[in-house]
Amino acid sequence: MLFDLRGKRKRVVQVSYAALAFLFLIGFIGFGIGVGGGPGGIFDAIGLTDSNSGSVSDQFDSEIDAANEKLAKNPNDSQALLKLAENEYFKARSGVSQDQTTGQITISTDAHTDLGNAADAWNKYLEANKGKPDGTVAAEMVTVFALLGDADGAARAQEVVAEDQPSSNSYGTLAQFEYLGGDLAAGDAAAKKALSFASGAQRKAVEDQLDQLRKQGEKVKEQLQKVQKQGGGASNAPGTNPLQNPLGGLPPTPQP
Repeated sequence: MLFDLRGKRKRVVQVSYAALAFLFLIGFIGFGIGVGGGPGGIFDAIGLTDSNSGSVSDQFDSEIDAANEKLAKNPNDSQALLKLAENEYFKARSGVSQDQTTGQITISTDAHTDLGNAADAWNKYLEANKGKPDGTVAAEMVTVFALLGDADGAARAQEVVAEDQPSSNSYGTLAQFEYLGGDLAAGDAAAKKALSFASGAQRKAVEDQLDQLRKQGEKVKEQLQKVQKQGGGASNAPGTNPLQNPLGGLPPTPQP
């Protein structure tokens, strides 16, 4: 969904985004399903404690330039798009930090741009790619879309991960994003798959987590419906989501 922020309703919609942002953040870090089917969730996935040296950052720039040179000749070069998406993500990581006391996430202006470039390249890759999408890079893109606050984009990337690595965790994470994007039906479908992969000992714990996630999704859907009734205006658009920077509503926010 994409909401129209023009006109005097803009402030109302922004306030609703803040409420959605809170729900997104609590849902995302409050459960142990983990991005990509692994433990730890987004903060471990992105490696917020890592710092890129100048030489490493230069290497990312070199890879990005090489990919862009290929794309200038062939905009549908799927491998160049994949390399561009991954290296833009790698480059962005040095500009994402977390306050160890408050847990607040901050994204620098440059990192936010890099994340946007990564998301754009990934979406173009999905359009150009004729075979099975790369599951490893998809897991990285889950983090990209989550930091950008795009639950729908994160869900689409996680769907690739789940198909590449089917498990209770990978489908549980997919359900998480679907619920936090307000799509209860898609969340239920992913949750059903997650439970099908859960062992007897795990099943109750997974079921409880998914029940909590669905409740989060119900709250998100209620907020979206309120925005629509208040005249926010809505239209369906693939890869977009009204949670503009939901990890950023608290923030993360772009910083100079």
